[in-house]
Amino acid sequence: HVMATARAHRTLKELTELHAGARPLEFVRLKRDRADEGGSSQTGKNLKKGGAAQASPANTLRAVHISLGEVAQAAGSAYIEVGHAKLLCTVHGPRPDARAAHFSDQGRLVCQVKFAAFSGVSEDEVEKLSRELPMVIHPALEAAVQLSRFPKSLLEVHVLVLEEDGDVSSTAITGASLALADAGIEMFDLVAACSVARSAGAKTELHVDPTSAQVAATASGGSITVAMMPARGEITQLSHVGEWEPDQYEEAMDLGIEACKTLHTLMRQALIDSAQS
Repeated sequence: HVMATARAHRTLKELTELHAGARPLEFVRLKRDRADEGGSSQTGKNLKKGGAAQASPANTLRAVHISLGEVAQAAGSAYIEVGHAKLLCTVHGPRPDARAAHFSDQGRLVCQVKFAAFSGVSEDEVEKLSRELPMVIHPALEAAVQLSRFPKSLLEVHVLVLEEDGDVSSTAITGASLALADAGIEMFDLVAACSVARSAGAKTELHVDPTSAQVAATASGGSITVAMMPARGEITQLSHVGEWEPDQYEEAMDLGIEACKTLHTLMRQALIDSAQS
């Protein structure tokens, strides 16, 4: 584990120019000692409709850790771990939008996703996901950002996947939302996202916040990804794969929404802890 961590740090330094543009990052630090250093952590939490506890491990959120302000040269940043997934999200801007030929009373938000060489994703998948993920992340965040506050300006969101585990899009949306808040960007609410996978076969089972192994095992069963602003009760992005019966779709939605509410609480606490530190 120590060797793997050291390799991650070494390779991350080599990738900083790629992630932050022409300017090298002055400071990228991934916190490992949860007891002695800052950041907010939470172990797995059981969920079911209504938020009550349920013993089934299929309905358990993975452990989450959040650290804010880790990248010195970004306007805002968030390092987030969900299970074994590790993502570093940064925000740059607002800056003048070179594409704005005439005055616009709305700012523009762009998203970019890149993968570290040690992320565990194959080269073919990297190329595919680098194109597809921004199209999922962008609308989920755009609905929450008050772009009218940044006329003729550009906000850039960069996501670097250090290690892949489970649904990358939901973790990226959550982390990017935190990075925007850390940058002081005015938002209607934080955006939390979670996926729910369904196993195939005669006896179907729903898996909240699935791991990569669960995603692979449930590939033929289908999945739902929910991104929402829990404080406003508004869904900013909803996607699903596979055919669903109405009752089971509703159950999966309820589980996804409860998971988002749980994540939202942890996200708010991480921001409070960061402001007080």
